[in-house]
Order: sequence, then C-alpha cells, then structure tokens
Amino acid sequence: MLSGLTGNVLVLDSGNALFRVNPGGRASEDDERRARLVLSTMGVLGTKLFAVGLRDLVAGPGFLTTEAKKAGVQLVSTNLELNGKPAFARSAVIDQGGVKVAVLVASGFGPVPGAPGLVGTTALGALKAELGRLPARDLTIVIDTAGYEESMALADALSGSVDIVIQSGEFRGTVPPQRVKDTFLLASGQRGQSVAKLELTLAKGTGPFSDLNESARDVELLQNLDTQLKSLDERLKLAKDAQAKQGLQALMKEMKTRREEQAKRVKTAAGARSLKLDWLLLGADIKDDEAIKAEVLKVEPTYSGLH
Repeated sequence: MLSGLTGNVLVLDSGNALFRVNPGGRASEDDERRARLVLSTMGVLGTKLFAVGLRDLVAGPGFLTTEAKKAGVQLVSTNLELNGKPAFARSAVIDQGGVKVAVLVASGFGPVPGAPGLVGTTALGALKAELGRLPARDLTIVIDTAGYEESMALADALSGSVDIVIQSGEFRGTVPPQRVKDTFLLASGQRGQSVAKLELTLAKGTGPFSDLNESARDVELLQNLDTQLKSLDERLKLAKDAQAKQGLQALMKEMKTRREEQAKRVKTAAGARSLKLDWLLLGADIKDDEAIKAEVLKVEPTYSGLH
C-alpha cells in the first residue's frame, strides 16, 4: 500500500490521469507507453477503482479496458455508453474491511472526441438511476471527472443520497472539504504533486458527516468567546461610568448569544459521522520507490534528478 497509510485503506483514483493529449488528439506510442505505466503502477499501489475521464480515452475505450484489466484496476463510468450500452461498469460496491462503499462516476457529457459510438449521457439522470439500483451500503461516493462547476451542481442535487463528491478534471489546489447541504465536495490533487488522504469515522451510524478540521475550529472559536466574555465581565466590574457600563452590558449580551449558538454547533458536530482530509504533498522529501522510479525514467527520462 502507499507509504504512511495504515489501517483500513481504500485507494481510489479520480481519473483524467493517463494522457496529456487533449480528448480527440492522437496518442503516440510514447503516450500509450506512459499510460500503461500509470495504470500498472496503480495496480502495484493497490488502487481498487479508476474513474474514467475524457483524458483517459485518448487511445480509445478498448486500449483503456485492456490495460486496466492487466493492471487489476476496475474501471467505472456511470454515464458513458458505447453504441447504446454501458461502456464500463456503472458503479462498484466495494467491501473494504466490512464497510460497504458504493462508488459512482460521472464522466463528460456528449460524444467523446476520437471514439466513435462512445457518448456520455446526462450525468445526473444516470447517477440517480444507478443509485436506485444499488444495494444497501455504508458510504456512497460520486467521482465527477468534468470539473468544479458540475461537481458543485451534482453535490447540491444529490445531497441526502450521496455522502461525498470528489471532483477531478480541474485542479483547484489542496483545498479543504466544502459542505454542500448534507454532502461534502472534495477536490482531487494535481497529477504527480499530491495525494489526498481522507479519514472517515462511520461508527456513529447514519446522517451527514462533520468535518473534524472544521469542528476543531469551532471548539477553538468557542474557547475564544469564553475568554472574551471573561474579559468583558472583568471590565464591567471595574467600570464606573453609567454609559460605559451600558455599552459593555449590551456587548456582553450579544457575545453570550454568539456563545450559545457556537456551543450548539460544537454539540451537534460531536454526534455526527466524521471526516478528516489531509494532503500528502509529493515533494523531494518523499522517498522514491526505486523500482517504480526506474520504470518512470524509461518513459520520462527528463524526470531524472527532480527527486
């Protein structure tokens, strides 16, 4: 598995990872060799599922299917159809250490350039239909390969039936999770620059997740409000001027109201399922796997000396 990741780990790839050529472009032999290496390395790393994005189809669906099978990586696209039939598995339900995780994938809409007969149907309709067919599960994830705006719209429309939407196809930096109603929207990392590590606690049952990083900030804010109230109380005791006292009393009343609201937020978060997102930045301080590095340098000799 990935170095530094322990416990019950599920490795997913959010797609758009294989080709730098734009969809509809021509894949050279070097491009295909690089794509094979990326897929085979995913297999070595224990990647269970690969979300099919348009940048993964430059060499055609046949190439992708063949190479993913060799690598032992499952391909999923909920809305891609080839000549009117599902081009790939529409979803996957993975039993990860007794936890049933359903993963669906929204690929691009419309005809896929350079791939005759391959068409992306409307993502939202395809996702809703597939969600209705899935068995009971503990966690539901949608990976959207079409970029941020569509991912935001999907998170909003599927709130309540999907726990997490992971966005790829558009790099937005190593940003924190974004709450969209009862769903969390997560960005994916830029290729070769970072890996997202999402820790989930499911033991508390059902319902929306809470963000532990956000919860920590809420607790800190509550503590700050308590400190400010204590300071205001001391100032009020020392105040002699009636007008000054009146101003401090009004401010304390407002602060106490804010404190009550903040305390409710902290209490609510404590009882929910939780998630915590961290980013592993793949800089020079991360030790290379020498065997994988040797294979990478055969395909990308210009990378020599970068790590």
